[in-house]
Amino acid sequence: MEYTFKTDFITGQPIANFSYGHEAFGPWLEQEVGKDNLKLKSIIDLMREVTPGNEICKPGKEYTLTVTFGEVEVSANANNIDDILPEHLENDVDDFEQSSVATCGVEDFLEMLVSWQEFI
Repeated sequence: MEYTFKTDFITGQPIANFSYGHEAFGPWLEQEVGKDNLKLKSIIDLMREVTPGNEICKPGKEYTLTVTFGEVEVSANANNIDDILPEHLENDVDDFEQSSVATCGVEDFLEMLVSWQEFI
């Protein structure tokens, strides 16, 4: 998983860009964590609470974080909408779903969170 962090020179807000397949981590960091060090610390602490066979789900405003013993998943809450779409929009939804869900290992996720903490 590759990523870069930068600051928007107009708004001063942190921006996170992730490699293909991990794009959902970027908006999750920006929207659900942002510059909130307390929230970031609580997520890092949450990672240490996961045990084998245990799953922790932390829904946010736009994204849900799901942590199991070996894997972390971030998914857009909009993915949970089961509306019937017109056929001509189905490919667009498939593209959206692929870029709105990301998974990685726990160690990689923790490393990324520490990098974000140092950046902000």
